[in-house]
Amino acid sequence: MQLMGTIHKQLVTDEEGRPVGVLTPYEEWLRIEEQLGAATGTNGTKQLQCHEGVIQLSEDPITYQRRLRDEWA
Repeated sequence: MQLMGTIHKQLVTDEEGRPVGVLTPYEEWLRIEEQLGAATGTNGTKQLQCHEGVIQLSEDPITYQRRLRDEWA
């Protein structure tokens, strides 16, 4: 896969000058999407499948979260 070259972009800012978005030419956006798609597969499923079943939880996630939040109070 070829690495991306220079990306022509324009920052979009709010009234206080903080960046809130980026504009890029459509042709470059298509090239970026194509390269990202090649890196992750068509929908990213292939990369996620290698992690399937890897995590084994010893406690219910909701119980864990409530216990941690009780510690904060």
